[in-house]
Amino acid sequence: MGMNRFSSAVLIGIVLCTSGSDRSFAAGNGDPNESVASTATPEEAAIQAAAYKARLAARAATDEGFFLGRTGDFRAARKKFSQAIEFDPKFSPAYRLRAAACEKMSDWAGAIVDLDRLITLDPNDADIFNERGFARRQLGDLHGARSDFDRCITLGTDRPLAYGNRAEVEHMLGDDSAAAADLAQAQSLAATMSDSPPTSSTPSARKNQTHHKTPRTGTSNNAKGTTR
Repeated sequence: MGMNRFSSAVLIGIVLCTSGSDRSFAAGNGDPNESVASTATPEEAAIQAAAYKARLAARAATDEGFFLGRTGDFRAARKKFSQAIEFDPKFSPAYRLRAAACEKMSDWAGAIVDLDRLITLDPNDADIFNERGFARRQLGDLHGARSDFDRCITLGTDRPLAYGNRAEVEHMLGDDSAAAADLAQAQSLAATMSDSPPTSSTPSARKNQTHHKTPRTGTSNNAKGTTR
């Protein structure tokens, strides 16, 4: 039974897009001084200003990593994302992109470390569970992968990729009936999505646009569960 490997297509750098609900990655949405409450003590104001500057530095490093990633230098890009995380350990786009860079280099264990951190920061992001499930599958952790795809589908039942990825794992585990049901659901959802504009479904709803490939039978030798 040939299964398709689906792609979540979280393009490297896609999380750098902004939206109305989260206009800036920097602390505050405008002038740095606006993020400091007028009633703050001098010590509190200094802490807030430092956090603001750290977020700006993290964003700048992430931007540099993004452009390095576009050139195909994923090792250098990963270093920049690591630098961004040092500046601001809560800056989730840097973790997302560092995981992407790790996957490009087939460093699945490294990607899982960052995906674990992202889940800690946002435990309700379905796409991260899909990403981690694929990484776990690459490492041979089929039960862990299936659990992640289960969680992804629980959080967002409209994702054909998650059904397709779970179908492949179910097939590898010998559960062909479940695999067939999931593959049929993936194809049904993909057909529906092809008739309507894509919707944002990434962590920050907000900044990212997840793209889906149309499910098909057969296994592609060069298709990956995640592309950047």
